[in-house]
Amino acid sequence: MANATTAEPTITLPPPITSHDEHSEALLAHAQEMIDKGDRLQASEKIWGAVAHKLKEIARKRGWSWRKHGAYNALVGYLRHETNNPELGTLFRSADSFHANFYDDQYEQWQLEDGLADAKKLIALLEDADNAVPQDAPLPRGLRRLTPESGG
Repeated sequence: MANATTAEPTITLPPPITSHDEHSEALLAHAQEMIDKGDRLQASEKIWGAVAHKLKEIARKRGWSWRKHGAYNALVGYLRHETNNPELGTLFRSADSFHANFYDDQYEQWQLEDGLADAKKLIALLEDADNAVPQDAPLPRGLRRLTPESGG
């Protein structure tokens, strides 16, 4: 029986996914929690997950598929081109590297902190880009339209 002084602290898990935007925000908070606890692997995956869920929401609103990793690249490339904002590509590559770090565990504390800041900035820029590009814009190369069968 564990007493109150030896019990492990609890962590706040993100809620079940009902909104990709809300889940993205929850993952950012969870990433900070994991950084504070020194859990580099989970922090890395939460950083990437927050960005991925933001991209899923943008694609979902537009009726575009998001199920493959290449769809994220295509969507960011499209928004970067349409808004002429190269920072979208730079920050996306930063976020994507955290997905790889989940498996490699090579990043230090400062890299996780910088990566979380990059992810927050990217998510804000993605929101701005999504608002700037008309919702009825043509389907970008590399993406597919959602169908009832595809589900995403």
